[in-house]
Amino acid sequence: MNDTWTAETLDRNKTAITHRVTATAAAYLDGLGCKPVETEVSIRPGWIADLASYWYPTHTEAKRLHLNSLARKIMGNEANTYNPIERAWGDGPFTMLVEVKTSKSDFARDAGKWKQWPAHLCFIAYPTGLLTPDDIPPGWYGMQTTKDGTGVYCIHRSSGSPFPPHAQHAGSIIDFLAAVGIRRDHRTRNVAIRNWAKAYRAKEGGNRTEDSLGSVLHEMARWMQDRQSRHKNLADVLRSCGYKELPRYCDAAVAYLESLKTARDGEEKA
Repeated sequence: MNDTWTAETLDRNKTAITHRVTATAAAYLDGLGCKPVETEVSIRPGWIADLASYWYPTHTEAKRLHLNSLARKIMGNEANTYNPIERAWGDGPFTMLVEVKTSKSDFARDAGKWKQWPAHLCFIAYPTGLLTPDDIPPGWYGMQTTKDGTGVYCIHRSSGSPFPPHAQHAGSIIDFLAAVGIRRDHRTRNVAIRNWAKAYRAKEGGNRTEDSLGSVLHEMARWMQDRQSRHKNLADVLRSCGYKELPRYCDAAVAYLESLKTARDGEEKA
C-alpha cells in the first residue's frame, strides 16, 4: 500500500468501516497498477467519486479483470490476431471509479447512479453481507471486501449487458484525468505547504525561545551582580521577564539561587 490513500483526511461523517473499505479498495486499485489513486474526486457536476484513478493495463494486468476474454466475446474471432485490449479499446488510459457503500440504505439512495457509467470501469466496494452478486447493477463491478473491510474477498462482474469497459467521449476522459490530476496536485501541494508552515513555526518558536531564554539569563546575571538589586528576590526578576507564576517544582531552584545571591552580597559587604 502506498501513501496515496493513507493521506486521506478522515471525514467525521464517515464510519470506521467506510474508511476501511475505502482504504482497501484504494489498495486494490494500486495493486492493479492504477496510478495515482485519489479520494473524493469531482468527476462531473454533482458526482464526487469516493475513489478515482486511471489505468494503463499490460496484457497480464488486463487478465485480472478478464478483459481479454471479454474482448473476444464481444468481437468474436477477429480479436484472436491482436492484443484484444488494444484492438477493442485502445491501450489506455482506462478511467477507474469506485463508489463505497456500507449500508443498504446508502446503496438504495444512489439508485439513479447505478444506471450511469462515468468511467471505463466502475466498481461498487462493499463489505461481505451487504450485497449479493445479483445486486450488482448492470455494467458495474462489485468489489466485495471482507466483513470488517480489511481485504478484498472477490471481484464480481454484473451479468448481462452493457459490458465494461464503457465507451467514454474523449472530452469526458480528459476531464476525468484532469480531475484526478488536480486532486493529486492539491494533496501534494497542501502537504508541502503544511510542512513549510510547520518548519517555519518551529523556527520562529525556536527563535522566540532563544530570545526569551537570553532575556532571562541576562536579567538573572544583572540580579546576581548588582548590589542595588539585593532588595529584589528572583521571583520579581522572573516576573519582569514575563514569568508571572512559577510552577512549584521551581521553588527549590529559586531558593538555591537566592541563597547564592545572599552569600555573594554578604561577601561583598564584608
